[in-house]
Amino acid sequence: MPAVRAGPDTSHIDSHAHPMKTNIAASRLNWSAAAIAAATALGLRAASFQYTPGDLVLTLRQSGVAADLVVNLGPAPGFSTLPPGATIAIARVDPVLVGAAFPTLNGLSWSVAGANRPPLLDAFPIQTLWVTAPRLEPTEPATPWLRKGQSIQGNAGSQIDAIGKTAAAYSSLTPSGADNTSTAVAIPLTSPFTLGPVLGPSTDYVASFQGSAAQLTPEDFDADPSNVSRADLVELLPGSTAAGTLNKPGRVLGVFEFKPDGTLSFTAATTEVPRPQIAGINRSGDTSSITFPSIAGATYRLRSTDASGLAAPIAQWSAGASAPGTGSSLTLQDTNASEARFYAIEVLR
Repeated sequence: MPAVRAGPDTSHIDSHAHPMKTNIAASRLNWSAAAIAAATALGLRAASFQYTPGDLVLTLRQSGVAADLVVNLGPAPGFSTLPPGATIAIARVDPVLVGAAFPTLNGLSWSVAGANRPPLLDAFPIQTLWVTAPRLEPTEPATPWLRKGQSIQGNAGSQIDAIGKTAAAYSSLTPSGADNTSTAVAIPLTSPFTLGPVLGPSTDYVASFQGSAAQLTPEDFDADPSNVSRADLVELLPGSTAAGTLNKPGRVLGVFEFKPDGTLSFTAATTEVPRPQIAGINRSGDTSSITFPSIAGATYRLRSTDASGLAAPIAQWSAGASAPGTGSSLTLQDTNASEARFYAIEVLR
């Protein structure tokens, strides 16, 4: 299993099946691009908010609030350099600014995303994505997003990239201030640069991504300072059928933790996956069901043999079903008429 590293700033949509959805997505993106081009043409001054493709951008939104808040967390590769398990505070997220932008942090939608678009980060393939996967429960890891083909990820990547570019364009036309700095900018919903047409109503980047990247704080989030809202950061290199990586889980880099005081931190994932231990085997007819605990971001495969193969290494046992880890118990099945069968769980990555 490759090392999982992490660390922030420390200094094909089917057009035949869904023609209307595809056209809407394209028109919205073109509209945003036109607004960005118009801002550039005005040339009033260099943008206060700075963004480069490959940066991770935090977006905070709330129903009934007049503006969205965008924060540049720094280059995505920086989240690959922290020691495993290390936790750092994201200094670019200013609790004072967060408090000024949102009267309460209850029901706050937040997400982090980045895309490797030109000019490219040399260490990653084009259309590599970094996207938060919201946790259903703070203590339970999210199911990782799946790696898609380069063209599919490019659809989402163009929308993600537009977040930073739109924020920079709006910032360039707005006086600098506490809500318009080099790392953060509040964008009014009434502005031509509003992020709604880029994010989509579900923060799935106008249906160009496989799910919603946004985590929503509960309605009583402010009630207890010990409350936490968590989302895992998943790195998605483009997958391919030839390499056997298409639709495989992405690499979980770590977890973001947002608190009621408006602070955001990141904890890097650990490098090693614990050796899986079989918790139970149930037999029904010729089918055995093998249950074991799993870790999100790892992939598990069932190996089996009869008594004659016990002396061989487990890697030489018959390979069976495989499944991505979820952070909860998994069950893999084997159908074999043999009266005596031996099983082991193998970690693929």
